[in-house]
Amino acid sequence: MKKISIGTAVALAAMTAAVTVSLTYLYAMDRFNSKVADVNERQSMYAKLNEIDQKVRRDAVGELDETALKDAICAGYVAGLGDANAKYLSAEKYRIYLQGDVEKSTGVGLRTVQDEDGNMEVIEVLPNSSAEEAGMKQGDVIVAIDGKEVVRLTYGEAVSYLDGAAGTSVTFRVLRASDKEDGQLEQLDFTMERREYTSTSVHYKVVNGNVGYIAVNSFSSNTEEEMQQAVEALQKEKVCGIVLDLRNNAGGSMDSMIQASKWFLPAGSAARYVNSSGETVEEYTAGSDQLGLPLSVLVDDTTHGPAEVLAADIRDGKAGTLVGTTTAGNGSRQETIQLSDGSALILTVGYYIDAQGNSLYGKGVQPDREVTLSVLDKKVLLHGMLEPYDDAQLQTAVTALIESGAAVQEVPGQEFKQTPEESPAPENSGDETDSADESGTGE
Repeated sequence: MKKISIGTAVALAAMTAAVTVSLTYLYAMDRFNSKVADVNERQSMYAKLNEIDQKVRRDAVGELDETALKDAICAGYVAGLGDANAKYLSAEKYRIYLQGDVEKSTGVGLRTVQDEDGNMEVIEVLPNSSAEEAGMKQGDVIVAIDGKEVVRLTYGEAVSYLDGAAGTSVTFRVLRASDKEDGQLEQLDFTMERREYTSTSVHYKVVNGNVGYIAVNSFSSNTEEEMQQAVEALQKEKVCGIVLDLRNNAGGSMDSMIQASKWFLPAGSAARYVNSSGETVEEYTAGSDQLGLPLSVLVDDTTHGPAEVLAADIRDGKAGTLVGTTTAGNGSRQETIQLSDGSALILTVGYYIDAQGNSLYGKGVQPDREVTLSVLDKKVLLHGMLEPYDDAQLQTAVTALIESGAAVQEVPGQEFKQTPEESPAPENSGDETDSADESGTGE
């Protein structure tokens, strides 16, 4: 072994220390310059805002609403992030937002989609709601709200009028197809009071003779209880398998999804996301309550957020077959932060990943079997009026159940004549599937 002198060792140590100090200095300078640039940008932003404020207060005609100005500034800042999922909520809108995650909602009780003309087409009038009491019907087209034309509002702003504080009123101008043979449209006005109504997120029935069908339009605090009722009712019918329909699912709460989907998730599957620091965080892990029945899952581009995580977990755990088209690619995690004045910020803090580490955000979840509905069938499905035997995706899902060992009574592709005794078990509520994606629904 070659020896080195003490002087050489000291010199090497000094050089190492010098290199370390230099690298540390360069890193510190880089961080310093970055912070200075950041501070300068912020100062520039505040200066510009101050300039606008001074000119408005000096020259603008009319009274200024300070609260509205503050809310608009905050909303504009968040909009500048370029993240469609990030939102600023005023104190009033945050209060309404909190009501949206409970069993009872406050509003008129309508679900709508945007039609080709930019108006609001009613796809469901919820039972025991003020809209039902006022006489509104599925198929009505709302063209004005409180005297404001819907086409001059953003659709999201128009939808916000459907909810509001209990006891407040709203007036809709509606176009409705006439009962007369001339096919003319009637113009009607409806004024109604916003109040509490019960919203249902799970719908179920029996299809193809003995197949359980469960559609979930969102995951909220009451979904677990509704799902349990659906599962127990279908078990009593002795169904041979389950088709879980996540099409037109607007997303909702991840916690609610995990609790409501325990019958379908393989044990150990998880909701995991990558945060802003690049770390993988495991948010939830499923238990072992999985049903011992063949499972197929319907997905498409209206399958959002938590529903995408559920679909990925079922696929990765080989617990069922995914049928349809690629999901929305909206698998991001939002955190709601209440601010000091009662307003709130909804901020994206992570992107969900599948078991292989692939991001669900922007890419979605690909089905095992790709089946596309026609434009017409997709629209009919959105309105909850597509018959099971006309639903190509649903029938492909039933075929997948057969291949997994399910003894299906009515095999897809065969003709069946239904008698009253053979009719499907009634659903727990209304139509087959009556929700739209989160950008096209309102309650």
